[in-house]
Amino acid sequence: MKKLFSIALAAASVAFSAPAWAESKGLVVFSQAGMENEWRVMNTKNMEKAFKDAGYDFVWTNANADPAKQLADIEDLLARKPALLVVAPIEYEPLAPVPDMAKEAGVPLIVVDRALPGTPGEQWVALLTTDFVDTGAQVAKDVVEELTKKNGAPKGKLLHITGNKGASPVVDEQKGLDSVLKDTPDITWAASCDGLYSREPGRKCTEDLLQAFAAGSIDGIVFDNDDMMIGGIQAINAAGRTELLGKLWGKDGTVAGLQAMLDGDATFSVQTPPFFGEKTVEVFEAFKAGKTIDPKVQFVPKETFDNDTDEQKARVKARIEELKKLGVGCC
Repeated sequence: MKKLFSIALAAASVAFSAPAWAESKGLVVFSQAGMENEWRVMNTKNMEKAFKDAGYDFVWTNANADPAKQLADIEDLLARKPALLVVAPIEYEPLAPVPDMAKEAGVPLIVVDRALPGTPGEQWVALLTTDFVDTGAQVAKDVVEELTKKNGAPKGKLLHITGNKGASPVVDEQKGLDSVLKDTPDITWAASCDGLYSREPGRKCTEDLLQAFAAGSIDGIVFDNDDMMIGGIQAINAAGRTELLGKLWGKDGTVAGLQAMLDGDATFSVQTPPFFGEKTVEVFEAFKAGKTIDPKVQFVPKETFDNDTDEQKARVKARIEELKKLGVGCC
């Protein structure tokens, strides 16, 4: 896995060509939001393999979680006059110019993972994503269940370590959380902090919030991904705030996050699969053939993980082994 990361992070742009014996079907370019965690690495590798296997040349760029750089990357990629532009946006509003940039260049656009302002099927071909509203709702349902067990009623105060504020998954997950928690007014958010979907910012956010809220004043912490949750667990242990362990909710279903569930530190995680490559190829081939793309927003399947029963714990163990056999630690 270290080798995979070193290869992936060694360059901001990598080009792959179709086999020498086959004529290329054209150039596909991919603007990746960043390579700050294993999810992004696997997402990029999967996209690369899918288009390479389908006979396309492939170029990708790493925006390093910088919207301005991503816009510049996309401008450079469009200058190559590709057959297709695929974008995994960092944030929602800052990337709003992208559909018009693609349209002016005469290049079809497929958006993956996070949304952009506009309408799939009109401003661009399709949005391939995860149903993050449902993800937030699934987390909230487990929050209600766990806090009811803890406090004898659905009540309590929560901290929220969010992903990149302004990113569509963060916005949608909050909608899902709110859709459930609106019916439990005694469960409230005490404070939030932007953990940037990364372990160290997640640790620092947790550390800062624990200093602001004394032991006994907080009933749990919701993390918008497992990576931030693992950083949060480090901060909790360092601060001696072990009363919060077992009342932590994550997302992505990483090996580290799932292991934290088995260890009793975390309680719940929702899978966020990074494998969009095959679906992106499928949609693009259909578009080229003049077929109607329906639906315009397509969700990848996912699984939730809990640790309340022996059966659920057995599934968590099995998923860890599945990921290890795949040689990955994520999703």
